[in-house]
Amino acid sequence: MGAVMRRRVVVLVVPPVDELDLVGPLEVLATANRLRGNARRGYAVEVVTTTRDGHVLGEGGLALRAPGRYQDVAGRADSVLVVCGVAARRTRDRALLAWLARAAASSRRIGAVCVGAFLLAEAGLLDGRRATAHWRYAPELARRHPRVAVDPRPTWVKDGPVYTSAGISAGIDLALAWVEEDLGAAAAVGVARELVLFLRRPGGQAQLSVSLAAQAAHTRPMHELQAWALEHLDRPLPVEALAERLAMSPRNFARVFARAFGTSPGRYVVLLRLEAARRLLEQTDQSLARVASACGFGSVDVMRRVFGRALGTTPGRYRRAFETPAPRGVPPRGRLDETRREIARAARVASLARRPLRLAVAGG
Repeated sequence: MGAVMRRRVVVLVVPPVDELDLVGPLEVLATANRLRGNARRGYAVEVVTTTRDGHVLGEGGLALRAPGRYQDVAGRADSVLVVCGVAARRTRDRALLAWLARAAASSRRIGAVCVGAFLLAEAGLLDGRRATAHWRYAPELARRHPRVAVDPRPTWVKDGPVYTSAGISAGIDLALAWVEEDLGAAAAVGVARELVLFLRRPGGQAQLSVSLAAQAAHTRPMHELQAWALEHLDRPLPVEALAERLAMSPRNFARVFARAFGTSPGRYVVLLRLEAARRLLEQTDQSLARVASACGFGSVDVMRRVFGRALGTTPGRYRRAFETPAPRGVPPRGRLDETRREIARAARVASLARRPLRLAVAGG
């Protein structure tokens, strides 16, 4: 049998970098190679940087060294991945931006982790395209590059041959997506299991956890309402019932709620139901019908439609990809009420914390 052609991946590092932004995707590709065996390696990875001596300073204190400089890259790469630190997002290096434009034109795909999207945008590679970045920097990206359709919600976005991601752990999700495209879903699942990843998240999954996402500006009554809704997800939760809990008119409540949470009460309840269902599918062995009922979807068909719109998959496929089976010898889990109370308890603890809360980030 002839030698299997390896896919050449050039990783451009513009320091200083968040170490996980760089090491996470590299580990995914290296694990894919290891699982395929030396005779059938999937990727030939080259790490290059902008510094003369190859030093790459990590924002967490690590000092790394890249084997090469980007100016010395010769030939065509299959894929190019850009990793840069927060300070480097304002880079205006014309030579670097021109190199990125040439690399994008000659390669099959190009991607960026976190604020690496700023460099792609400066090089004109995101004009007219949908893109994402870490939620903290997405508004800045939109202001500085109005021709880019910035969406701060997904963990990663593909628009044609250009990929962007939310950063930190979302860089791992992006690398897993590349593995799935190149080597198949089984290979991507194998890498995720090998790295003991809790989830292999689709690009449409939101960066922020709904039940624990709380901004310091939210009032205690709103926090308590959030926890109460989680404890009663199996009931109908119309706007009128939520407003009554706070002794407010439905119209005024909807306005106040939208200011606090950035969405309508109805949409927020759907997101709470979705997150609870995900937890139950991951952590219990109960039937889809019982999960749908416990989370207030009414039927499996309704739950399936919500999963399709939000995550691009079905509840059954989600469970098969993300379930965490109990170890051998451990009594089977599966009491829906207990799991639901745990979710509600976590939200209530967060709502009663004395210090201001920060958004609980799931993907970046």
